[in-house]
Amino acid sequence: MRSLFFMIIFFVFSNSYSQTDSTEITSAELTDSVSYYSVNLLSLPDNAEVYNDSVLIGTTPVLNYQMKEGNYTLKFVNPGSGKFWQNSNQIIDLHLKTDTTLSAAFKYFYYFDSDPFNASVISSDTLLGLTPLRLLNEHKITGNIIFRKKNYQDLVFNISDYDFGTGLKVNMKSKGNIRTNDEVYKDKGTQFNTSRNLPVISGLGIASIAAGFFTYNFKKKGNDAYDEYLVTGSQDKLDESRNNDTYFVISLILMQAALGGLIYFLFFD
Repeated sequence: MRSLFFMIIFFVFSNSYSQTDSTEITSAELTDSVSYYSVNLLSLPDNAEVYNDSVLIGTTPVLNYQMKEGNYTLKFVNPGSGKFWQNSNQIIDLHLKTDTTLSAAFKYFYYFDSDPFNASVISSDTLLGLTPLRLLNEHKITGNIIFRKKNYQDLVFNISDYDFGTGLKVNMKSKGNIRTNDEVYKDKGTQFNTSRNLPVISGLGIASIAAGFFTYNFKKKGNDAYDEYLVTGSQDKLDESRNNDTYFVISLILMQAALGGLIYFLFFD
């Protein structure tokens, strides 16, 4: 009986040890089956934020970033968020099975303006466009930019001094006797050469308004009376309509005369 009891205990313990060993082996096998790979994330220009879905990975360049094998959707956020930049983020689907390097190339956005406007913008003897100019370029512009307009001196700008945050606006100098826009605006006058006859102008203005009111009133009364004549056939309503039409014509003539006098004394006297 005692030997049977020891045999049962030995069997239970040996079975529990075998289950534990089996569990540990399975966990190790699962751990070994997950592969990690090195990912390099680059952009042109640098400092683009990179997101894995909505989680920020970092700003480019991101080097030797460890990621599990699998599928990812990476978003590169355009670093050029200047005043005149048109954002154009890039979405890249990544099927990660080995060490990988990803690169997102963003276009360079340039904004050129000038006073006066409509000046030619020239780079390396190539016409880029006329100001105000918004330009998306695959590559960074180098060298000098020339602003050129007829009757104005050429303006040369070193593009290395360009600020992507604010863009560029230049003031061009005229040749000889050609005046700049500011001077033209300054010389524009709104005063008459002779003083206006304000009492007459005021009286004609009031007369024009009054004649316009009576013109409308007589015409409305004439139409109403004629409508009643059509319904009732009353001769009195027909006569009333004709009288109001006559007053309407007289008021219209007076209004036109008052307006003509107002225009004359206001602009030509």
